[in-house]
Amino acid sequence: MKKTKRKEQGRAQETKNRDVALLLVSVGFLLGGIFGGLAAGKLPAETYIQQFLQTAAQETMKPSLWRELWVVFRWPGAVIVLSLLPWVGLTIPLLFFLRAFLLSYGIVSLTVGTGLSGILCAGLLFGPTCLLTVPVLFVLGTEGLLRRAEETGIRRQTVFRAALCLLALCLCVFLDQVLVPPVLTWFLKALAAGT
Repeated sequence: MKKTKRKEQGRAQETKNRDVALLLVSVGFLLGGIFGGLAAGKLPAETYIQQFLQTAAQETMKPSLWRELWVVFRWPGAVIVLSLLPWVGLTIPLLFFLRAFLLSYGIVSLTVGTGLSGILCAGLLFGPTCLLTVPVLFVLGTEGLLRRAEETGIRRQTVFRAALCLLALCLCVFLDQVLVPPVLTWFLKALAAGT
């Protein structure tokens, strides 16, 4: 009877810790997205965007593998490093704020002034990466906060989640190397021919 009660209390505490960790990273990400969108409206980068679109329409722009690995793995890697250091409750939500700020700034800068074509271009540029890396970031951020809150060793569940995250990040690199450059070039050439 007492063991059952302890197990139920332990599960309730784990659920509460998970909810708090998810709330912290979600609030950080939401605030970063809002401030990034507002900053993009105040600090437009239209000339840079126009130059990028013109260059991309003329030739297939395939990023180097090392650059792509850096772009995909830097944020999850930073979350893992920060989860091992003190002040996790402050640094991980701050990292989520920064990630959302930069992402929102990039998307809004690309779409402002270019209309529907800018939205489609932003979807091609940021879509595959964000659809995979942002959920991975949330999984790793929540795990990092929970690991610090519970002060336990690495569990089988944590290793399984980390393996799934690694697989998703490798898929993201593959998509950005193989699929996105030709589709983006085709889209931009069609856009340039239509105007």
